[in-house]
Amino acid sequence: MPTLEIANLEVVYHSVVRVLSGISLVVPEGSIVALLGPNGAGKTTTLRAITGLLPLHDGEVVRGSIQLDDNSLVNLEADAIVRSGLAQVLEGRRVLVDLSVEENLLAGAWSLNRSQASDRVDHFCARFPILGERRHHLAGYLSGGEQQMVAIARALMPQPEIVLLDEPSLGLAPRIVDEVVKLIREIRESGVSVLLVEQNASMALDLADAGYVLENGRIVASGTAEELRGDADIREFYLGLGSTGSRGYRDVKHYRRKRRWLS
Repeated sequence: MPTLEIANLEVVYHSVVRVLSGISLVVPEGSIVALLGPNGAGKTTTLRAITGLLPLHDGEVVRGSIQLDDNSLVNLEADAIVRSGLAQVLEGRRVLVDLSVEENLLAGAWSLNRSQASDRVDHFCARFPILGERRHHLAGYLSGGEQQMVAIARALMPQPEIVLLDEPSLGLAPRIVDEVVKLIREIRESGVSVLLVEQNASMALDLADAGYVLENGRIVASGTAEELRGDADIREFYLGLGSTGSRGYRDVKHYRRKRRWLS
């Protein structure tokens, strides 16, 4: 059964700029799904639409549906969406730098009672010993990797059904990225579904069960992670494994002409 299903979603900013044009995707229960694409493709906008953050950026859903276990999320307030079982880790971590680690975690537990919140803080301080050691330290003085652990733990405090991760490896050292990868796998193993937005396409497809490629607000490719990894054009333009050996999102216009996926 799908945990999250988006159908024919269209999003407009400032009432005139169409950023998403009819995208559809499914995040099945207990899975990791990667959303890939170059900068400006609409990945973060997709997450904002799901979590109710579009109004903060003068955006709105003008068409389509967003369903979490058959419950519509369109036009719900962000707090109601969190209560429905969905959480997000924003790009750049966004920890509350003037609050302690414990206070950051408690900020993610506003929907729990005091006893539940305390138990969840203890759980994550035990799960991440470094956070236990830094429990009363200001989050602003933590390393980037430690802040990412705080951000992910904060999102998991209310025990969501699905978590949206926006660029969790951004700006982290390779050794710390390995820890984040391990953590994402553990999240899935705990029964929480993951929608992963990640510029590191190779890492994302190693983690994911399935993926979607987004360009200019449209889904231009989708499939299992194995299928996407095996596609010659995905390998060349997104994984940097083609004949040129270059990395990253290379010559998107040529990619479109070659595949002819866009109408």
